[in-house]
Amino acid sequence: MFAQILITQGILLGCVLVGWFVGRAIHRFADNRFTEGSLQGHELGRLTDTLAFVGGAVGILLGLLLSFGVTEFDDTKSNIQAVARSSVGVFTASETLEESQRFEVRRDTVCTLRSISTADWQAIGEGTTGGSQLTEKWLLKLNADVSTVTLDTNQQQGSYPVLLSSVSDMTDAREELVMGNTAMIPEVVWMVIFFASFIMSALLAMHLADRKWLARISAAMAWGMLAVILLALTVLDSPLAPIFGTPTIEPTAITQALSTIEESYPGSALMSVCPEAPAN
Repeated sequence: MFAQILITQGILLGCVLVGWFVGRAIHRFADNRFTEGSLQGHELGRLTDTLAFVGGAVGILLGLLLSFGVTEFDDTKSNIQAVARSSVGVFTASETLEESQRFEVRRDTVCTLRSISTADWQAIGEGTTGGSQLTEKWLLKLNADVSTVTLDTNQQQGSYPVLLSSVSDMTDAREELVMGNTAMIPEVVWMVIFFASFIMSALLAMHLADRKWLARISAAMAWGMLAVILLALTVLDSPLAPIFGTPTIEPTAITQALSTIEESYPGSALMSVCPEAPAN
């Protein structure tokens, strides 16, 4: 993502600078071609109206995009929480299983959570599509172990649908999570933003051509505002895409769920070190 931030910020700065020089050139051309008397002093008001229209349109667009980005960010956090919440559901629903099967299902769940919070986050940071293969293997083992449990008692039969649903929810939430590093804003929208920044810079240069320092300060402030908004859009558009090698969001809910499980089962073999790969 760091490269994408540099690219978007560089393009934005280039559009602002080009727009500035184009606006100055247009103003000089208009000064040489027309006189104040022929325009009757209305050219300033006309530029003000145009600048207000363009600024308002850009503001609405950026506001909608920020709203979309915040929604995407919240969805990613919700998926992290869904993984943690589903793991608790697996532990609760597996309570009625036969002891060895209960241990195996819960052990799979612990190792899956550990793999998501470490191997998946590393894979996401490296830009690997689909997350870590290790997590895929643990999820496959968890689903396989749940599908083969024995249901001899009424309690086991009654809790099995909840267990199955919790495992399914965990799998689905993880799949949505590892896809959170994919940018969603189309390229054409970025083109509109860059073109609008070019137009705004040109209009500012024409509008304040006779006030050089005020024009420069206004252009710098406009560029700074757009730069911050584009930075926020880039980060919110891909919440898990790494900026400096690590995803923007940390798997806090998942690590907290692991801590809760460890506190609930102190000294249990459930929390022993997971193997490098699940046994077939």
